[in-house]
Amino acid sequence: MTRRLLPFQPTLDLLAQRWGSAGPLLAGFPLLARGRPLPVAEIADATGADVHRIEEALDAARCERDARGRLIDLYGLTLTPTLHRLEIGSRALFSCCALWAHVIPKLVATTVRVESVDPLRREIVRLWLSSGGIERVEPAGAAASLAVARREAIAASVGAAFCSQVRHFVSRDSAEEFAAARPSCDVLDLAELQEAADYLHAAIWTAAGARARPGPGPG
Repeated sequence: MTRRLLPFQPTLDLLAQRWGSAGPLLAGFPLLARGRPLPVAEIADATGADVHRIEEALDAARCERDARGRLIDLYGLTLTPTLHRLEIGSRALFSCCALWAHVIPKLVATTVRVESVDPLRREIVRLWLSSGGIERVEPAGAAASLAVARREAIAASVGAAFCSQVRHFVSRDSAEEFAAARPSCDVLDLAELQEAADYLHAAIWTAAGARARPGPGPG
């Protein structure tokens, strides 16, 4: 990890630790990436794990479900609209934050097109992301914010403590204006945000006790 990202390493490690019981769920990402509510039994079938074990992991992760008990959110890959829209093949999904949008291509093993709304300018940042990193960005001067969060704040609400402060911006000026009002935030260029995403992805696999390789594509 480069020196620029060292202040964020403890927060990234805390986020990864939330995956301690998530091993059975990793195969769910390419399944949810098909763009429809996901029955728990499909994850069990894909992994060979007992349904009860999958249910326990989902409860520990506080994953959101629909009225029929089907999964509609898996650790921030969600069917519920957010400021970070993902195109995975012909399907539309969403990410909980800008950082997670950079991790998702590694978890679904395919290229993802991202459209993020700059929260201040209300303009669109477009990114083409693969499992290897950033392929293309519009506009060229786009930037991002990343936040530091404490363990107790993440435990109470990772969305409020972290996700709501981690955004894409059409320019560094916009990102700096956003961060100036939030002491826990700092501005990164997109290559630095991608490096943070790569670190988080590796730490997730370690925390989940899984081999660092993605599952099958969403098909």
